[in-house]
Amino acid sequence: MKDIIIVGAGGFGRELYYMIKDINAVKPTWNIKGFIAGDYHELDGVKCACPIIGIIEEWTPSENEVFAMGISSPATKERLSTFLKDKGAKFVTIISPHARVNETVILGEGCVVSPSSSIGDGTVIGDFVHVEGSMIGQDVQIGDYTTTTGFVNIPKGNVGKRVFIGSQSVILAKVEDDAKISAGSIVVRKVKASTMVAGNPAKKVSIF
Repeated sequence: MKDIIIVGAGGFGRELYYMIKDINAVKPTWNIKGFIAGDYHELDGVKCACPIIGIIEEWTPSENEVFAMGISSPATKERLSTFLKDKGAKFVTIISPHARVNETVILGEGCVVSPSSSIGDGTVIGDFVHVEGSMIGQDVQIGDYTTTTGFVNIPKGNVGKRVFIGSQSVILAKVEDDAKISAGSIVVRKVKASTMVAGNPAKKVSIF
């Protein structure tokens, strides 16, 4: 088995740790070495059997190691994955055994599909996308580094790169790059790049 290292020891990183354990329970696949994080104190006060084994900016990947992205922030995912890949890191895609992913789905490098997620026929998902307990319909396209959080529903449409979609949102129209969708939003009109929307129907609330 190859060694696997989780990048980030925050809430999503720890969730990813348990996903990998679930995969190993079905079929032994990975030797979990631990987390690499921003500092050694990220798990202070947290009960977790998986240790922090190093600092991200100081880590040098080795031949038998692969990495899983445990950070959900789109911009941070892009920055750290690029940094580590430039040093030779190889990222794997992690799909929970409790997720449903149609056999025709295309998933890019470094994706994570959490339990209770469902991804429909013909959908194309870019690199380092996190699908966290979300329902993705048929023939949807999702760009690199995007994150969907719990109970998001995307029955159709095109979501750009580095988009963050808050929990319990419904996406019914195109969302352009770098947009942020606040939790509970119902998107019925195109969301322009680098804007934040909220509400039902979702409306622009700020530029960030």
